Amino acid sequence: MSKKLFIILGFITAIIAVILAVTPLSNLAILPIGVAFVCGLIVFFISKKQNTKTKTIQYIFLLVIISLGLTIYKGVFNAKEVGNTEELEIREEENLEDSKEILEDIEIDEDF
Repeated sequence: MSKKLFIILGFITAIIAVILAVTPLSNLAILPIGVAFVCGLIVFFISKKQNTKTKTIQYIFLLVIISLGLTIYKGVFNAKEVGNTEELEIREEENLEDSKEILEDIEIDEDF
């Protein structure tokens, strides 16, 4: 019973890890990768103790390796580019000038 539970949990988390690794949320794939890897190890040791076939474990580890590879690839090669900062600086200066004009136009009543 526990072997089947860990196999199912391993497959589900490995598939979730692959799906997250492909999306822009690839950084979130690390948690399912870890869970799938641990489940795969548990199933491996249970199978080794019972002398059963390990074909399902190979599939779990294959999905884990694929998702880990995609996550590392995206982390290394997707550079975050900063846009044109000159436009932002010009807007900031314009906003500062507008704020100064608004403050100069405010009349303060000194008759408290």
